[in-house]
Amino acid sequence: MNARSMGSGVQEEDSSSRSDNLKLVRADRTGTAGERVELQFSDGSCFFVTEEDLREQGIAALELLPGLELSAAMIQHLKQRSLRRQVADKALDLLGRAPHSVYSLRIKLLRRGYDSRIVGEVLESLSDQGYLNDETYAEIWLRSRSERRPEGRAVLIAGLLRKGVAREIAEEVVNRYYTPELERENAVRALVKLKRSGETDPARLKGKLRARGFPYPLIRRVVEGDD
Repeated sequence: MNARSMGSGVQEEDSSSRSDNLKLVRADRTGTAGERVELQFSDGSCFFVTEEDLREQGIAALELLPGLELSAAMIQHLKQRSLRRQVADKALDLLGRAPHSVYSLRIKLLRRGYDSRIVGEVLESLSDQGYLNDETYAEIWLRSRSERRPEGRAVLIAGLLRKGVAREIAEEVVNRYYTPELERENAVRALVKLKRSGETDPARLKGKLRARGFPYPLIRRVVEGDD
């Protein structure tokens, strides 16, 4: 039995490529609900697919799979679907643990050795589905950072840029969330922390607040008590 007899979704094989065919020796359901199928081939290779992947190739009955010959092109297509699903599962796992920008998630996936083209496709799909959004990420990061460490606009924007957020998005989110009142509040918080650490020299206090991204007019007011 070969792949040509399994349904209209499978294309006729060119006789010149028959030597590249592989015979399927096992097809086992796996996963908590049997949602995946492990395919094992005559050359010892194996990978996971779903029944939907198989149906797209015109293979509708799982029990008919053992002994089936699949072309190299079909095997490659199924492998790519399998790899894409692996990348998507890992991406969703990472997103479930913590928010990510598109850039930071891309870097983590590439470091795990996934193909860059497949990673790009998965990230685009996740963005289209609303799972991945740099503006939402920037808002979450900004709120968390502001609560933990009082800083000025310049430092916050620089932090988002380091996370791979585009400057336009970083500036828009910071300007929307970081009101003048909140910036002043954070400058006062930063000043209090510095004084508690033992710093009392006004010039040094101003320098350290400047390093945290606060604008000088605001620094002068909070340090000199004019605000």
